[in-house]
Amino acid sequence: MVYDLAISKIPLRCLFSYKSEEPLELGERVVVDFHGKKTLGYVTRISEKTAERNLKKVLERLDRTSFIPPEDVESIRLLSEKFFSPPGLLFDLAFPSFIDNYAESVVEACSPLVGFDSLPLEDFLDKYGSESFRNYLSKGYIRVKKIFGGKIPKPRLLKSYVVLKGGFKALSRANDDIEYEVISYLLMNSYATVEQLIELFGINTRKIKQMEQKGMIELTQFLPMKIEHDRIQKVSLDIIANTKTVLVGSSIEHRVYKIVDMIERTIRESRTVLFLVPLSSLAYAVAGLIRKFLDVNIQVYHSRMSKSQRAKVWIDSVSGKSQIVIGTRISAFLPIKNLGLIVVEESEDDAYYQFDDPVYDALEMVEMKARFRNIPLVVSSCEPRLVDFHRKQHLVWLKAQKEEQRSNIAVLEVERNKPILSEELVKNLRETLAEGHAAVILVRRKGFSPYVICFVCNHLLKCPNCDVALSFHKSQNIFKCHQCGHTEDARSVCPNCGAKALYPRGAGTERIEKLLKYYIPSAKIVRLEAEEFDPFEVQEQFLKLQSGDIDVLVGSRLVVQGIGLDRVGLICVLDYDGLLAQPDYNTNLRMFQFLRKFCSYFGKAKVLIQTFHPEDDLLRFVFTSNTEEFYILELEKRKGLGYPPFCDLVQVVLESDLPQVGWEMVNYCANLFETETLLGPVEHPIFKLKGKFRYHFLIKTSDLRGTLNKLSNILAKVGKVGWRVFVNPPRLW
Repeated sequence: MVYDLAISKIPLRCLFSYKSEEPLELGERVVVDFHGKKTLGYVTRISEKTAERNLKKVLERLDRTSFIPPEDVESIRLLSEKFFSPPGLLFDLAFPSFIDNYAESVVEACSPLVGFDSLPLEDFLDKYGSESFRNYLSKGYIRVKKIFGGKIPKPRLLKSYVVLKGGFKALSRANDDIEYEVISYLLMNSYATVEQLIELFGINTRKIKQMEQKGMIELTQFLPMKIEHDRIQKVSLDIIANTKTVLVGSSIEHRVYKIVDMIERTIRESRTVLFLVPLSSLAYAVAGLIRKFLDVNIQVYHSRMSKSQRAKVWIDSVSGKSQIVIGTRISAFLPIKNLGLIVVEESEDDAYYQFDDPVYDALEMVEMKARFRNIPLVVSSCEPRLVDFHRKQHLVWLKAQKEEQRSNIAVLEVERNKPILSEELVKNLRETLAEGHAAVILVRRKGFSPYVICFVCNHLLKCPNCDVALSFHKSQNIFKCHQCGHTEDARSVCPNCGAKALYPRGAGTERIEKLLKYYIPSAKIVRLEAEEFDPFEVQEQFLKLQSGDIDVLVGSRLVVQGIGLDRVGLICVLDYDGLLAQPDYNTNLRMFQFLRKFCSYFGKAKVLIQTFHPEDDLLRFVFTSNTEEFYILELEKRKGLGYPPFCDLVQVVLESDLPQVGWEMVNYCANLFETETLLGPVEHPIFKLKGKFRYHFLIKTSDLRGTLNKLSNILAKVGKVGWRVFVNPPRLW
């Protein structure tokens, strides 16, 4: 029989046919000869080709079974076709190579003459020897199979919180002074990290494990949130079973509580819930939120976890042991054995789209998984995706409880060359803190300043590899490129004129933090950035903000991910104009969704927005119009201009070592598209990136498959090196 295989770790956008003397399962891993090397492949489908002589044979069945459900195999294949992505790289996401470190090889009997049913490979070799092993294997008496779970991954204990179980009753179970001191500390502080207990009391991890086994404490990565949910109405299960449901409005905690019953019922049926979030830090917060409502086993899965942590979640998923898995876009590829429900939170977020190879949209992946498995999918957000609004009549549409129209919003007009923090903003900050409330400051840029300029010759310090300015990070005393990661030691001498006149301009999170400490020196101010905190630790900063240990939280996108922060009395957007200055057809939509979410998540907090253009139309829409009005106007514009969702948009980018050669090649390729509507080619807004010169063009098409086939044929002629393709990207790459 002939099978089409996706080849692992090979960036080729096609399948390869091999023949096998025995039947194979879809999703099964096999070893094949690929260009003279033994290579791993995934069985993707039964081929339409016949078993010709020149077809190579499958050399080895690696697992002798498939751990990827056939519905997921088909979803990955279709995802590869739609997003012009190498199928082998997509399958690698579903079956990470490090999982083999936790596999155990087992010898299974294929004949009753061998005298056993199954033995671990090591036991077989000890009992029968390697010569008998080779002899039995060649004659077909035995076969070797991999099983997962025999070697159990052991993630580090230090990355855990310790919470008390049983309240004051735990004191009566203390057997020594150390246990008594630990319990007393937890009674006063609610929680502690394992590292804190080791430092404070000299306790070791073995002792902590013993206390957990005695039922005194619980080790967890999720801190329960303090949420008021008595007045929130849950969703009727009958409404959203076996269909796609869009749940919009309000905050995360309200939306999650509305579907708690459905989550609980899925788990009672011994099925797993997959819960997607856009950021890894938000996974821990949502886990703590669900633990507030349900006493269930929750696991987190994202790319910043250690291999042992990810391996444990993967093994539990394929064995059917997982109850709830909360993860980022990569978790859409988890081969969960008995998946019963998929929930996507903050579905409008760009983070669900991966721009690095392999390119894909996790929303598309889970939609196909839910459809092929015939399970419900809940797509949840403060404001819906435009494509869902466009298809509203074909979906189940539910609204969470919405707050009344806000009246505590102020748009502050600022003048150029004036202080970054306006007098009105500082005044509001002081009043908010004096009332016992906290504040959140949203800053677009990281570092101390986004660019460095010479006051003598106006030379702008740029990255040598990219066409962007170097930013200044004062805490590390470096100049840094946020595109390629290039760093230089900070200096004051201008490389252009030699004068000691380099000066950082503009405001990043570090500079705002420093200014706030000057204006309000008594306040406890924390700068929240992904580089400074692990995802595991971010939720702790929000809890400190809520409890009063932090007064002001400064950061970029990460500060919007707080849950249950009713202590926040003021939220400030410092660089509204910079957020809008993106050359992208989705910029206005993205800003509308972001600001509505930002306001919704912080309850009744006052909102201050600093801008050079207070009469901006988008601001009027955000705070005075309803979502439906804005979305209808947006759809009318897109229909007239021919943009998604009324067509598919393909961005084609060429990266070249030589600008002239790149320009000639991108023009040649673009001219071969005769029936499609093209924009460009032109220089990319960031012309030079990581040492490469970039050109791009956009294709508007109503026949995506035909356009991608034509593009594939064109690239096969001119060479595929240097080309990047993005289908319906949420922003231009």
